[in-house]
Amino acid sequence: MRLTIEKLVYGGSGLARTDQGVIFVPRTAPGDVIEAEIIERKKDYATARVVDILEPSGDRQQPYCPNYETAGCCHWQHIRYDRQVDHKETIIRESLERIGHLAWKEPIKRIVGPDRNYRLRATFHVVHGRIGFTREKTNEVVPITECASLVPELNDFIPYANSILERGITEVHAVSGPAIVANFVFENGSVKRIQRGDSPHIQVDGTQYRLNADSFFQPNRFLLLPFINEVIAQVGPSAKHLLELYAGTGFFSLPLARISTEVIGVEENTSAVRYGRENGQLNRLSNLRFVVGDVTATLKATDVRPDVVVLDPPRAGCGVTAAQQIARLKPRRIVYVSCNPSTFAREARTFLTAGYELKQVTLIDQFPNTYHIEMVGQFDRVLG
Repeated sequence: MRLTIEKLVYGGSGLARTDQGVIFVPRTAPGDVIEAEIIERKKDYATARVVDILEPSGDRQQPYCPNYETAGCCHWQHIRYDRQVDHKETIIRESLERIGHLAWKEPIKRIVGPDRNYRLRATFHVVHGRIGFTREKTNEVVPITECASLVPELNDFIPYANSILERGITEVHAVSGPAIVANFVFENGSVKRIQRGDSPHIQVDGTQYRLNADSFFQPNRFLLLPFINEVIAQVGPSAKHLLELYAGTGFFSLPLARISTEVIGVEENTSAVRYGRENGQLNRLSNLRFVVGDVTATLKATDVRPDVVVLDPPRAGCGVTAAQQIARLKPRRIVYVSCNPSTFAREARTFLTAGYELKQVTLIDQFPNTYHIEMVGQFDRVLG
């Protein structure tokens, strides 16, 4: 069938409307006129694949990563980068209106960087003695020799990793600072740790972070300091008692401790907390402490009264229950770092209902050439 792509949706596909309903088509761009084949029908929509591009969108460009066709990691690399960011802003606004019932008409600040060689972290899978990526929406592992998104040090690490792979290794987790720290994971769960380079640390504007291949660390090397500065700006200069939820190894906790009287970080991953505490000691921050625990359970039991709450949950969001518990603490400000505009909008609705007002929204394009969207929103309490 002949389709005209109207817009992009969160998840990466283009959307076309027909008399048979909505159809989602991956690897398309708004304005494309395509010949498509339906591959799956659901009650409310269908999914199709591109058979031929009859009239290409003006947003299109030639993909440059060697893995675009084989592994399919960079969902939007066929779209010009400046237009990718435009489409991401549109998705944020539509999510806020559709899910959060909030028509956000104010400007959305954008923080972007180079769209190549930005990624500090990678998880590789192993097939036939070589490392690679899983093909999009499958379990098939595609061997790779390089990736346009990875920093040069990780691309250099690929042949080295292949040369030392042992029988039984199923995954390799690596992070660059630019020294490489990597964990080779065996099928029985055991881990072999490898370090290449002098110092397993990364420094961001004077703050030292110990590298850990298995704990989350913000992946875009160009946006580390801009991301921290944006969160600090939204927290504001007068924070005293700050509660950070989903604190990880302290990426935000450490710089926030430099501007606050006290920072308490809550994180359920014990390994991440161990590294967070080591990072606090490394940076001589006596006003920072970490608590191991599930965020929802910890909030239910706590009697702390922070004036600012910062949260950076995984893609599933914090959930309505946790959002309600945060609001019950009555902080004057909530700064929500999100990697999913849908769950951000859902929790925003909860904060608005509890007497908060959304004051600003920032798009941080951590993952160029993909549909993934990072954002920061500031909520201020307006009721007593």
